[in-house]
Amino acid sequence: MSSRFLAAIDDGPLILDAAMGTRLCARGLDLQSDDPSLWNGTHPDEVLHVHRRDVAAGSQVLFTNTFGANAAWLGNHRFGGMNLGPSQAVEGINRRAVDLARQAAGPERFVVGSIGPTAAEQVGAAYEQAAVLVDAGVDALVFETYRAAPAERVLREVRAFRGSCTPLIVSLWQWPEPLESTARRLLDLGAAVLGMNCQHGMEAARSFAERLARFVPCPLLVKPSASGLVRGGSGSGSSSPAAFAAAVPRLLERNVRLLGGCCGTTEAQIAALAAACRPHLRCTHAELAGATP
Repeated sequence: MSSRFLAAIDDGPLILDAAMGTRLCARGLDLQSDDPSLWNGTHPDEVLHVHRRDVAAGSQVLFTNTFGANAAWLGNHRFGGMNLGPSQAVEGINRRAVDLARQAAGPERFVVGSIGPTAAEQVGAAYEQAAVLVDAGVDALVFETYRAAPAERVLREVRAFRGSCTPLIVSLWQWPEPLESTARRLLDLGAAVLGMNCQHGMEAARSFAERLARFVPCPLLVKPSASGLVRGGSGSGSSSPAAFAAAVPRLLERNVRLLGGCCGTTEAQIAALAAACRPHLRCTHAELAGATP
């Protein structure tokens, strides 16, 4: 499987983005009555603002604001103010999210379609969302914050996309033992990149990378959280920007090629990662943009 995105990973590392949901909460989103993915339609300027903050900090890869934009999860919400009925919601929200991410990313960066674990709760939900994201032109798909068994189910659903050269990334928040057999199953089902996200701090990221790199040759992703930083703080301890930057050399030695932040992180962590990775970059944005798809 070849693509401009995978070619860029080979020339990596690439800097991902920080948390979307917690930063939207800091800007007024109430998770008790609303959902981040709905803001693609109701508050697009806010979503675009967060994307642009990441780009300004050094992100080379933006995840779409579609973590819960699947039929299983959207069925719990109303779509007032969006001119969408339930049957139109999945397509409309996902396409709008890709458009917003592309506006911020421009032609030189990558947009990855995010599919959260609620898509595994309804047969066909992951397939439906993936089909829209791929048709809208994402550079890859990421199944993030999964457990192993649901991740395997959704990979089986989307195997029809294997011929489309859309790379599949699987990021688990909890890796079960034995680690090697889980990783092998995910790779056999089509994952091109394996990762971890939503574990607190860079210590968790280092532990994951050191263990998994022993078993698999594929590129790795880390997107640790800085739990509780909804108001945009810079974190402390292993979740601070300084700790994120300090972890970079060891992570790169363990084949980590995609680095970003999950819940509670902000562009402060992204800027720190970008600065720490800069000496290790082997290609420019312009060169990536000109690579053959």
